[in-house]
Amino acid sequence: MALWSIAKMMHMSFWFGTDLGTFLFNGFNVTTIRGFFCTCLGLIAIAIIYEAMKTLQIKLHQLTKAALAVDDSQATENSSLLSQIVPTFPRFSSSSQRWGIILWTFEVLHYSAQTTIGYIVMLVVMTYNIYICIALIIGSAIGYWIFSPILLYFNLKELKQKNKNISCSPGCSDSISTIERRPSSLSAIADQSASEIVAELHSITDIEEK
Repeated sequence: MALWSIAKMMHMSFWFGTDLGTFLFNGFNVTTIRGFFCTCLGLIAIAIIYEAMKTLQIKLHQLTKAALAVDDSQATENSSLLSQIVPTFPRFSSSSQRWGIILWTFEVLHYSAQTTIGYIVMLVVMTYNIYICIALIIGSAIGYWIFSPILLYFNLKELKQKNKNISCSPGCSDSISTIERRPSSLSAIADQSASEIVAELHSITDIEEK
């Protein structure tokens, strides 16, 4: 009889309702509308926190890479452009190694917490309650709306930093200068062609008037 009641409470398809019974943990019973509403608010907050943790995880990874990066002074003059772009195995100094290990440890702990929250969110979705799923979607949308510009800023900042660290050979500099001069040459040709067309139109107009 007990097994039948448990199987009856487990839903294998989406359903509407506010009586969740025992929710995730023993002793946490959601049987009233007020409790269900508070649960939905809490899940919205958890979804927002999860989006924030994803952004923070990327930032921590960027900080760890910066702390463990090889100093520019270690790059030789014969190193190619590709070898400066592709990450290499870091060679630590004493101070960078200590700070890098601290950041790496914190990044691992943060990743563990983020994964735990992700699994909790997955278990919540498996209740198949439509209201609960809507609450999680709303929280995820709000979190993405808040933190996606911050993530974009972090990525652009890292990209600019990489561009600053890339040194260019004389041949590369000449190629870049040639590419930068091309638009001006094309615009000069276009202006010359436009002037010729205007001159031809004026000559045709003068002939017709005569």
